[in-house]
Amino acid sequence: SGAMSVEKNLGEEGSKQRPRFTTRTESTMSYLQGQDRDVVVIRKNKTKPKTAHEKNRALASGAMSVEKKYGGGTNRNSAGVNARKIEEEDADFKHRKIPVEFKKALMKARQAKKMSQKELAQKCQLQASIIQQYENGKAVPNGQIISKLSRALGCSLPKIPKKKKVRDDS
Repeated sequence: SGAMSVEKNLGEEGSKQRPRFTTRTESTMSYLQGQDRDVVVIRKNKTKPKTAHEKNRALASGAMSVEKKYGGGTNRNSAGVNARKIEEEDADFKHRKIPVEFKKALMKARQAKKMSQKELAQKCQLQASIIQQYENGKAVPNGQIISKLSRALGCSLPKIPKKKKVRDDS
């Protein structure tokens, strides 16, 4: 018993149009004929070889393979070359600091304008903690911030000396 196509025609007008309602015919179901509709269940083999004898047997049969990792099983650090370069480096890695003259000049200028740290920070569009760090000498000097401060206070603040580069004469 084959499936038949069912069409609904609407008189003469409908016969010129494509059929609106069709069911699957044998020709449309032909692509399903080669399908295997049985349920297939794939499960992971949960048993791992536990003893050395079982592992050797699994390796010999090809059920298991061993990949050796680079440097696996060793207690060696692979950063030996880079570590030596860092150890041989003789440069000091210290950043520039705010000199005492700058800290005092900043505080005096701010107090002369009768401004709090918060007001100065708002005028410079900075956080109050940055002004506090500059006055305590804990900030890393930034030229843009220093120019904002001097513009907001209307005075020139002392220059911060640049870090001297150590020349290697070897």
